[in-house]
Amino acid sequence: MPPALGAGVVSGALVAVPLGRRAVLGVVMGREAPTHAGALASVAGVVDAPVVGPDLLELARWVAARTLAPLGACLRLVLPPGAEGALRRGPDGTFTLGAPTGQGRRQLVARAVEGAPDPGGRRSDVLAELRGAGGTLPAADLVRMAGTTMPTLRRMADDGHITLASERADASGLDWFGPAPPADAPPAPTDEQEGAVRRITEAIDLPGASALLLHGVTGSGKTEVYLRAIAAARERGRSSLVLVPEIALTPQFLGRLRARLGEKVAVWHSALSGPERAAEYRRIASGDADVVLGARSAVFAPVRHLGLVIVDEEHDASYKQDSTPRYDARQVAYRRAIDTGAALVYGSATPRPEAWHVLEHITLSHRADGAEMPPIDVVDMRTQPPGPVSRPLARALQEAGERGEKAILLLNRRGFSRTTLCRSCGWIARCPDCDVPMVLHREEGTERLACHHCGLERTPPTACPSCRSVDVGRQGSGTQALEQELARVVPDTRLVRLDADTAARRGGIVGLLEEFSRPGPAILLGTQMVAKGHDLPAVTVAGILDADAALQHADFRAEERTFSLIVQLAGRAGRRRGEPARVVVQAWEPAARAVQLGAAHAVEEFLDGEVQRRAPRGMPPHGHLARIVVEGESRDRVDDVAAQVAQGIADTDPDVVVRGPSRLHRLRGRTRRAILLRADRASTLTTVIRRVLDAPGGPASRSGVRIGVDVDPQDT
Repeated sequence: MPPALGAGVVSGALVAVPLGRRAVLGVVMGREAPTHAGALASVAGVVDAPVVGPDLLELARWVAARTLAPLGACLRLVLPPGAEGALRRGPDGTFTLGAPTGQGRRQLVARAVEGAPDPGGRRSDVLAELRGAGGTLPAADLVRMAGTTMPTLRRMADDGHITLASERADASGLDWFGPAPPADAPPAPTDEQEGAVRRITEAIDLPGASALLLHGVTGSGKTEVYLRAIAAARERGRSSLVLVPEIALTPQFLGRLRARLGEKVAVWHSALSGPERAAEYRRIASGDADVVLGARSAVFAPVRHLGLVIVDEEHDASYKQDSTPRYDARQVAYRRAIDTGAALVYGSATPRPEAWHVLEHITLSHRADGAEMPPIDVVDMRTQPPGPVSRPLARALQEAGERGEKAILLLNRRGFSRTTLCRSCGWIARCPDCDVPMVLHREEGTERLACHHCGLERTPPTACPSCRSVDVGRQGSGTQALEQELARVVPDTRLVRLDADTAARRGGIVGLLEEFSRPGPAILLGTQMVAKGHDLPAVTVAGILDADAALQHADFRAEERTFSLIVQLAGRAGRRRGEPARVVVQAWEPAARAVQLGAAHAVEEFLDGEVQRRAPRGMPPHGHLARIVVEGESRDRVDDVAAQVAQGIADTDPDVVVRGPSRLHRLRGRTRRAILLRADRASTLTTVIRRVLDAPGGPASRSGVRIGVDVDPQDT
């Protein structure tokens, strides 16, 4: 290493390392005497970028050990924005990251003109909206908030009621969510909320880490507890990290954080643009933001002086990353709390059995305003006429519409229909690369078949490609078909669909929720996004279609997921005292334990029973699982390697229970086999897997196959 670079090459520094004719990014993990006998290449230079803190370096090491992922892949989780791109080298020889700097783009800004006369009509409403936001707004936000148009704003500017000017705005993740809401006066807490805040504050004050489970019924005011606990951490000079499972939950939560805690709040999620991500990283790393709200990846944000970590909706499987490194943000949050001495709070109305079994409980047993939990009616779909909407649900929606109220419906299947098939010969439109049925999507008068596994799209056939029959039909309804059926059942009710198709665009979720919240009868329909934490007024009906669909899957978590979905969606209705509420659960197996206990809001009974049910088999929380997937283009080679892996693990450690190899459907043209392992400790699994896969000449050395490992998988 050149002597001139010595001072800058500290642990966590980013450096440029020569590799052939180019320089690649490296991370300094430490400084030790070289042990290599041959010549070593010198570091080409120190990259002008923030140094990764020692806590995040150790966190990346832990993730690598826990998930059996390469350390380099885990380090990418903690690097500053731009580290994924090519290095840039300036004329003076200095290296920088290829990320946008975070300097803002130019935008049109509207300002109210002081002393201007009232313009009258709709223009007065526009001006009132602008003044209500403090007199200044980005023009695009004003158009959206006031329901107006840019030509109207330009005419108002010409008439002297407002000014329009192009200004450079600092990029920020907050740009996703519009202007800050007005300051929020905290409501009087309930006795249970006061007790919960007091216990969490005690945990913040303890010298070591503490992990607590905040179990509160839907509408019990868990968010208010979070806000008060965050304020307590701030009073002590400590920062807070708040995780939510989906970006869909961020707008409402962020609005409450900003209203209560001001603008020292940062938002962090994967959909931020490069400049926004760079700007938020600087605010967090410098301490300008002492509260960070985000989805799964926010657990790696460079938060300083961490004192409180909150994992909201901790039951949600979205916290698990489904690609390498396959980390679980809930586990990473626990590790980070241990390393920093922070208090950790998991919150949910339907906790996982794993959390329920091992953590200290803080319970909020009643809704904050005294509202009753809504009654739940279970409809046996075997007694109903064909179609996605049962008679009781249709009647409830019609009555809510007549009263001008709102409803939320969940169908956990997007698209128009689940399957396209031939009624003559039984042919099914399957993905040729994945061997699974393709889903029909219908948008703006056009139809397409799409594989939800690999993304392949095709035009639906007009005749069966097998027997040439024209009797090709659809089977199974998705959210698009439900939307069409509702337009017939409640023609005068506004329909808003929230699923992966409609929420993908920037600002899509915010706009959809605002559209649903407008006065008048409306139905929010969609996939499980609609059940996740939304606190929306005037919702008096909630419905779940195919509520027991998950029970058809051979997964030990099937009952847990079915139960959670019922209770969570039921909790969206009747959240205000005096609001009438009705929940309709449509099921083909209405007597199922998960359905019956969900309809009774029997959370403790279900969880206690689930913990006991899993004990004889040693399933979580009584043990740990790992799933190994072997895949490749040659079926014989995949079968051979999978058998070798399974036998090698069984021979290496008899305490590990081995199930498989079992067949999986092909994915992107590749044959796959799965092996499920169980042991009392996760470290037992990682040790034996590493020993077998790293053995010289072992199965991992075979060409033409790929072996993936998922420790503590969500799907088995």
